[in-house]
Amino acid sequence: MRDMMRQLAAFEPGEEPVLSVYLDMRPQETGENPAVRAGLTILEDRLRQIERTLWPRGAAFDSVQADTVRINRYITEEFPTAAQGLAIFACAGRDLFETVTTGAPFENQVSAGPLPDLFQLARLLDDQETAVVAVVDSNTARLFVTRLGSLDEVDRTTRRYRKNPIGGSNQNQYQRHIARHRANVAREVAAEIERVVDQEGAARVILAGNAVAIPLLREALSPRIADMLEDVRRIDILAPRTEIEEEIAPILERAEAEESRSLADQLIDSVRVSGLGVVGLEPTVWALQHGQGDVLLLTSEPSIDEEQRAELVRLATTSDADVEVVRDHESFQHLGGVGALLRYRHEGLPVAS
Repeated sequence: MRDMMRQLAAFEPGEEPVLSVYLDMRPQETGENPAVRAGLTILEDRLRQIERTLWPRGAAFDSVQADTVRINRYITEEFPTAAQGLAIFACAGRDLFETVTTGAPFENQVSAGPLPDLFQLARLLDDQETAVVAVVDSNTARLFVTRLGSLDEVDRTTRRYRKNPIGGSNQNQYQRHIARHRANVAREVAAEIERVVDQEGAARVILAGNAVAIPLLREALSPRIADMLEDVRRIDILAPRTEIEEEIAPILERAEAEESRSLADQLIDSVRVSGLGVVGLEPTVWALQHGQGDVLLLTSEPSIDEEQRAELVRLATTSDADVEVVRDHESFQHLGGVGALLRYRHEGLPVAS
């Protein structure tokens, strides 16, 4: 999805507007029509409102009308009903139509502008970093990967590790054999976790399982993977995917919140001590425009309008800067809720007023 974001960020403005659509596609749980997705009602109303602003008819109006037809066809014929979130970027006049479906809902937003609004995609990538979850016992391993709010099992079949049979032996020999078997299983599972982490580009690892298997597995992890470890939970090896998903959701949410607050602390220290940080809209825009920005930080409710916020995210994406959405950080909010950690200092950098 990062490649798609880069392509969207590089999209050039033109006569026809770009529709940026973010929808909460969860069915209603109450009301007269519980199966109806509230986001679709908002989509219909907003598209109608946008069309009305484009009078008299022209290229922009025709483009939005064509987009409306294609969006509705996609939702009717192609949208996977199990998804909870949908993002669409469309501009028929300039041959743009990109969709993203997720396991987490978006905030409903339908806007038309010269460029795609990428803020909610950036926030999704920030909030839903890829994690590998290993559920293990002494003989079995199940590996899962979080992808954009969904938890998917790596293999549809459970991987089991068989004990090698031994002949007549005394109790001590048998116990040593079991210990060797469990240690071998732990090493194999640790190697498989590392493979999946590298394959998926995961940023976090969660271990779950019984009290015998977990300590052995932790010991077998490489230092690099051990540094990614967020939590250990007691989860039964036969637990359904939905139960595992519910157990790990607060762990990942807490880890992301702690990381974002830590980055905000780092930004404030950098502004104060080293100059490798800026706060305020103008200095942040300047730093991103000149390729200085390493991490763009925004509060979830920054004191800037949606158009300015979208431009910051576009600049960050085109310059390969990360985007971090910070929640519940009073000091950063007091500074305006906009800033950037820098790759290097530059003497021409403006100072926030």
